[in-house]
Formats: sequence, structure tokens, C-alpha cells
Amino acid sequence: MRADTRRYLVVVALLALGLVLAWRAPWPRSPGDPVTGAATPAAPSPAGYTYFLDVEGWYRITPREAVVRSPYDLTAGTTGAVAAALPGVLGEWQQIGEDEDLSADPAVIEFLHHPPVALQRTYRHTDGQRLVLALLGNSGEDSFLLFSHTPETCYPGRLWQTVESGLESTSIDGQAVQVRYLLAEHLETHERLVVMFWYLWDNAERDARQGVLSMRLNLWVPAGESERAVLARGWGFFRLLFPVALPWDRF
Repeated sequence: MRADTRRYLVVVALLALGLVLAWRAPWPRSPGDPVTGAATPAAPSPAGYTYFLDVEGWYRITPREAVVRSPYDLTAGTTGAVAAALPGVLGEWQQIGEDEDLSADPAVIEFLHHPPVALQRTYRHTDGQRLVLALLGNSGEDSFLLFSHTPETCYPGRLWQTVESGLESTSIDGQAVQVRYLLAEHLETHERLVVMFWYLWDNAERDARQGVLSMRLNLWVPAGESERAVLARGWGFFRLLFPVALPWDRF
């Protein structure tokens, strides 16, 4: 056999082997791809659902966007399904009372047009701190209503006066995760309330047709406590829901 013929056959064989290996190798998964298998035995992870989180409304994508993962499926399309996916105990937080389905609330109907997800649940920490988790989800054109009714626009109408508002950041797995927060004081009772809120999507496209989830944490400020201490407790609860953050840079 001629030398050039042998070289040709060797090249063909190497190319064929490369194609086989490429076909069998797993494709790298982007943060938005669904998880289809368990974590590797060497590094088990309970966080199986990926969410794209941002702090601005009207589907505005900002540099503050973060990607987090959770063991809990918040993508279900009904209040009951989301409630069933969330545990009654999260670390030192325990649910108190029954879940509230806000879909029949006249204000929710008027301003949000019957969102399919409208859940409110109260937790209490072992130290006595009370927290209310509110999840409101909508899709299609009605999803934009979630952005027009924020704590900053709604709470003043309920006798809550805004004392302070802004952005706060924490670090999870070395990744910056931000929250928009509001400190409000009731005009009659003078109770103080810290509100932390985000918008969540389960895909990088953030398609309005697939919907968006608004998440709020309401924490009352106990007498003698600082707002910063309460905000830190809110972050602690958030980390129990979303214990993993992934590197992400859309821009």
C-alpha cells in the first residue's frame, strides 16, 4: 500500500473517532437549561430548579440580574401546586396558620386580573420573627400588571408610609444577588415593615407568554430591633429557598 494512501486512511479513522466521541460527550448546559439528571455523586446538590432573578419591572433586563437555583419548583401554574411544592419548615422557620389564596381578593382581581398563582404564607422564626412570603404569578399580557403594582406604589394606599427604599446586595457562592427593598411605617400603629421583592423567570428568554413570578418577603420589625438585622433575617430565609447562585453575565 502506498504511503500517501495509508496516511489518508489514518486521517479518516481519526476523524471518525472524533465524531463518535463528540456525539457521546454530554453537551454543556447553560444556566437556563432544565436539569435532567442527578448531580454527580462527588458533589450532590439539592438545588434542581434554575431561576433568573431581577429587581426591575417591565421586563427590563438589568446588569443586576442573577441566576439562582432552588430545590423547590416554583414554576407550577396554580396556587395550590406552588403551595404544595414549598415546605412548611425551612431551617429555623416554620409555617404558622393556613396558606392564603389571594386570587379571590377584590384588589388582586381588580389590579392583576385573576393571576393563576396568588399565594401568601406566613412563617415564624424560632426567635419570634414573623415573615410573610407572597408569590404572584401571571403570563401573557397580564404579566405586565405585576410590574405596575409594586410595594412602592401599593403600600402607601394602605396607610404605610415609605421611610426608605433602595437596593441591597448579598453574596451567594461568590455571586452577587440583589434585592429591591422598602422600609415602611404604618401611619396609625407605627409598626415598621421591611419588604424585599424580586421578579423570577425560569428561562433566559424571559418570555412574557410563559409568565413571570413576583416574590415578596414582608418582615415586621420587632421593638428594639434594627431594620438591618431584620433585612439580614430576610436574606437568611432567601438563602434557604435559593441556596445556590451560578456565574452569569448576560451583557
